[in-house]
Amino acid sequence: MTTDTTTSTAAERRDHASGELDVTTYPAHERFHGPRPAVLVLPGGAYRFHPEHEGEGYARWLSDIGLHAFVLRYPLMTEHRFPAPLESCRAALEWIRGGEHGLNVGEHVGVIGSSSGGHLAGLLATGTVLSTERLAAPPPRPDFAVLAYSPADLFLLPDEPVEWILDGRMEWREELSPARNIDGDTCPTFLWATAEDPPGFPNSLAYASALFEAGIPVELHIYPRGWHGLGLANGVAYGGHGDIHIPHTAQWARACEAWLDAEGFLP
Repeated sequence: MTTDTTTSTAAERRDHASGELDVTTYPAHERFHGPRPAVLVLPGGAYRFHPEHEGEGYARWLSDIGLHAFVLRYPLMTEHRFPAPLESCRAALEWIRGGEHGLNVGEHVGVIGSSSGGHLAGLLATGTVLSTERLAAPPPRPDFAVLAYSPADLFLLPDEPVEWILDGRMEWREELSPARNIDGDTCPTFLWATAEDPPGFPNSLAYASALFEAGIPVELHIYPRGWHGLGLANGVAYGGHGDIHIPHTAQWARACEAWLDAEGFLP
């Protein structure tokens, strides 16, 4: 797991993703047969590292409930700038749908992300295209999204972390705020956060409200206990993270599975 939190100068950071995708695949459990839905998994880590409990931890849970999971280690902001992370996520979504991985993927491909990974998931869901980008076709979007304590409106965050994420280009603050860019093609979304998480709580409320106003199906859960970066909250650690167990908050995974079933994303 990469844990380097050193930063590069703006001149050293690359605007665009390069090289092959860094993806780890977790097929649906062997007891499930035939085409299965797929999920692109985007760990958090404040754009500085990829915590395994929000990557492998989520992937193993998704595999166990019958989904193919693909954990992407997207470009970090220690070495890159936007749109590099978003480009990588788009490429991964197309790669999953393209089938080169060899798994039998059904008609639905979704995305799950926590914290910064959830920010990227929201950008995928809303089809965000930065004003400086030149795309040959509309960007790919997921069929459903699961966002855990994720930034959705960068105006709800302090200036300092936003300046770091945007590499000082604060004019992109609105374009990179999913809650401000929802349209009729935004996918159904499951959101959760805790009342003890200052960034997660207001951002989840803002995104849920914006989805509701746009007529997009949304389910929101706010749990009373827990803080930012919990992951599954089931006490299972991966790479030094995820060892906190809060039983009531951990029910979010079961609620999410029920939502996936109710919305028709689980066969």
